[in-house]
Amino acid sequence: MKTILKGIFAIIILMMSGSCDRSGVYEEFQNDIPWGFCVVTHSDDNMTQPVAGATVEIFLTDAEREANSTPYLSKTTNEKGEAHFTLAEFNKNNQDPEKLKGNYYLKVSKDGVVVNATTRYLLMNSGETYQWVQIQ
Repeated sequence: MKTILKGIFAIIILMMSGSCDRSGVYEEFQNDIPWGFCVVTHSDDNMTQPVAGATVEIFLTDAEREANSTPYLSKTTNEKGEAHFTLAEFNKNNQDPEKLKGNYYLKVSKDGVVVNATTRYLLMNSGETYQWVQIQ
């Protein structure tokens, strides 16, 4: 009985190792996913009530934000409460994308209410990065 079980186990192992062909195309390496940064504004704790018409300003430093300097980038949120920024917008000075990596400082305002936030560390590589900001 042990000999039969060992034989069946050996056959299963051989079948499994023969089916692990990894020579296919990996889709994630074939397509470049454009980079983007999206600030999503909402008015409730559940993040279900978008805030349209909020002004999203992005500053390079906290000191610039606190001094009310001219923002590096600025947009108004759409009906979904989203303000979407592209890599081309961040790279308006045609820098190496490596130099654009880092934290940015946000000021989100609407109807006299102002909320300050700091982004996560932005890598500026493929994909969309979202940041939710509650404004009431």
